[in-house]
Amino acid sequence: MDIYSNPKLYDSIHHDHKWDMKLIEAYAKQAHGPVLELASGTGRLTQTIINLGLDYTGLELSRPFLNQAKIKYNGDAKFILGDMRDFHLGTKFDFIFIGFNSFLHNLTDLDAKNCLECVREHLSDNGRFLLSIFIPDPIFLNRDSDKLYPATDFFQFQNSKCRIMEKNQYDPRSQINDLTWSVERDGKIDQEEYHYSMRMFYPHEMDMLLSETGLIIREKIGDYDGSPMDGESGMQIYVCE
Repeated sequence: MDIYSNPKLYDSIHHDHKWDMKLIEAYAKQAHGPVLELASGTGRLTQTIINLGLDYTGLELSRPFLNQAKIKYNGDAKFILGDMRDFHLGTKFDFIFIGFNSFLHNLTDLDAKNCLECVREHLSDNGRFLLSIFIPDPIFLNRDSDKLYPATDFFQFQNSKCRIMEKNQYDPRSQINDLTWSVERDGKIDQEEYHYSMRMFYPHEMDMLLSETGLIIREKIGDYDGSPMDGESGMQIYVCE
């Protein structure tokens, strides 16, 4: 099953995830016009933008996630069904962002370039674009592919104490990591599995992709606390114009 077909599970997993909100808010505050989030999911970060008094648009490929977001915000934000690799909204935005790791669903260089070219097309002259992904970790990527590992802290879901257990298989040629999630519910593993894939992009590749699509990197950040990216960083966060 596709993990993006179960918005209520997704919301339960991310209910307490607030680590990236302050950084997103700090850059959104600099915007004087509308804000666009790509791969906006169920709207986890939407309220952060609304609270600043800014017009928010979310673009999301999963219809179940999009419907969940529309129910949550009941007309206070605009949500559009669309693909971050190919969208044409006919307007410019002062701030565009792609939240935690969602960019990694662009599985090829062409996908990534198409996405970034669409961003450039929709970015206002003084606008900013923020992209947040982790730096590939060889220990994580090359784990035992038959073993389940904890992927989340415990959370409440359907009146049970749950956590996500995962296994993965990484292809170094394509740089695609195929992941399988299972719900551990009150100590027992559900039979149902959720599958998704992510492309690993290294910092030097992101430098080239951003440059080739006409985006200028203004900041490289290594964590959500705003610290600069260096050899010890776990994240690669780019602020571009």
